Amino acid sequence: MTARRPRRPQPHPDPGLQPERTTQSWLRTSLTMTVVSLLFIRWINVFEGLSVIVFVICIALAMAAIALQVRRYRLGSVSIRAERGRPTPWAVLFLTSSVCLIAALGIASVIKISLN
Repeated sequence: MTARRPRRPQPHPDPGLQPERTTQSWLRTSLTMTVVSLLFIRWINVFEGLSVIVFVICIALAMAAIALQVRRYRLGSVSIRAERGRPTPWAVLFLTSSVCLIAALGIASVIKISLN
């Protein structure tokens, strides 16, 4: 006889609602940020120490995006149960700024490599 494991309580009654889709998109974006940051390690022979600094900054931004999304998911689940939502524009602004910063660093790196 096998013992039944207790079911984990669901954060809200419908697991296919917006918080799950939003979490997946933020995780995809964070994964992309991580992959781009790994490209800077590939260029370590060109940029030396600067490449490592940029890598650490990019990884930190990706981890911060994941941490922000965990908080946003909890707030979204609570708002579904309460049937009252509240937008969080600062997290979206942070993610947008982070992606733009990583893109600018990547473009600057390619320009520097092509000028050498």
